[in-house]
Amino acid sequence: MVKIKEGYVMSPREKAEFDRVNALPRKLSGRVDFYFKPQTKYPPRIYLFMHAETWCDRNRRPMGLFYAVPFLSRPMNKEEIEYHHFDIRLCYHQYDDWDKLIYAEEQEAAELDKETPGSGTIFLDKLKGFREYYVLGSQLSKKREPPVIKTDNGESIFIKELIAKGSELTSKEIYEMLCTEQEGKNRLAILILLRELYKNIVAEPEDKVLVTDEMVNRKVFLSQERTRKNFVRRIYHKNKLFAMEEIRIKYKDYTEEMLQTDLIVKNSKPKRKKRKPIVDLRRCQLEKLAHRLLSVDLNERDYHNTCCRIVMLQNAHDCRLPIPLTVTLTKETFIYSFDWRTRESVVKSFVTLANTTGMTHEELRKRYQEMCSSSYSY
Repeated sequence: MVKIKEGYVMSPREKAEFDRVNALPRKLSGRVDFYFKPQTKYPPRIYLFMHAETWCDRNRRPMGLFYAVPFLSRPMNKEEIEYHHFDIRLCYHQYDDWDKLIYAEEQEAAELDKETPGSGTIFLDKLKGFREYYVLGSQLSKKREPPVIKTDNGESIFIKELIAKGSELTSKEIYEMLCTEQEGKNRLAILILLRELYKNIVAEPEDKVLVTDEMVNRKVFLSQERTRKNFVRRIYHKNKLFAMEEIRIKYKDYTEEMLQTDLIVKNSKPKRKKRKPIVDLRRCQLEKLAHRLLSVDLNERDYHNTCCRIVMLQNAHDCRLPIPLTVTLTKETFIYSFDWRTRESVVKSFVTLANTTGMTHEELRKRYQEMCSSSYSY
């Protein structure tokens, strides 16, 4: 059944449309098709097309599935048919996580079992079988368990001792230990542990973190993984053909699957180009005229006038000519000149002031002098 938010009151127009659609006969059956979209610019995902029998290839083209073939299909249950009866457009769902997809399909499979015993369970088993064939984003980015640091030179014992007495050390003692470690064995786990202890000393009480053996292992693993990824990407971009041979010199057990995973880069949001806003009068007018020339269907006379106006403004702007304003008050005409870089809002405020009822040239001239003599506001 279609769900309406509790307490929501439909308008007369919405109520009439709801009653009209609700009176239409329901479809007797429907089909859900499952499509897999591999990694491209966006992470891999699975699309579920509701009432897939009504979709054509052209409708799936925006998702990049024009030539795709569904890997699995199932019939729609009565609850789904009732819910999607009120759709005015083609409907689909997309998932980039297997757990969320399976959770949602378990609910639909239970409804299928009520209608046809066993059909939902068979479908669910088929769906779970595709999990190992189609890897989604959560599995790609799933962090591997950090390895336990196993050393024969007493490094594990030293780490445990440092964690135990770390809160008693002063910043000077930690600094001296850092310098000694960097000049000596330069062990990654020890350096990370000393850095975390130093950060706890200088941090505020609420920002302090609990330093444990597991945290150190995780940070060591992430550091080693980051170093490997940077090395692999650098080698691959230099020489793609023989990249695996060069990588295996340093990492002997490196595989093709690891290479594909390491080469995946998270999409970063493109930075918007910074541009100074156009505020001076002449350039604002040029922008408006250019927009009018491109977007408005002008006749021959208006097109000619617009082009002439653009040429005059551009020539005045290039020659740095002042902006003249002719004002007639009480049958007296004066020309007020503004600097060529004067803002559009300033000129418009002066024009508004000149058009005020009862304005005289004496008052207007005072205001003009204030505007021209002030370097802060105008």
